[in-house]
Amino acid sequence: MSATKAIKSILKDKNVTQVELAEKIKITKQNLSNKMNRDNFSTLELVEIADALNMKLILKNISDDKEYLIDYPADCKGKPKRINKTSE
Repeated sequence: MSATKAIKSILKDKNVTQVELAEKIKITKQNLSNKMNRDNFSTLELVEIADALNMKLILKNISDDKEYLIDYPADCKGKPKRINKTSE
């Protein structure tokens, strides 16, 4: 299942709109829509989406079912994803 399909399914199950999700992760609804259409998310964005939906992002080893939690320090979350570089 693609990230977009999973996110859409979770949003439906939790009765949350894409607009509400965009607000929770502090991006525009258009930016979220573009990411959903391209199925293009950074790991940090997926962690922020999971946090916003009261979930966790986990990788699961197929061979032994061991799970690995993916997370970022709180001070990394919710910040702008692009840094404007200014010339000195």
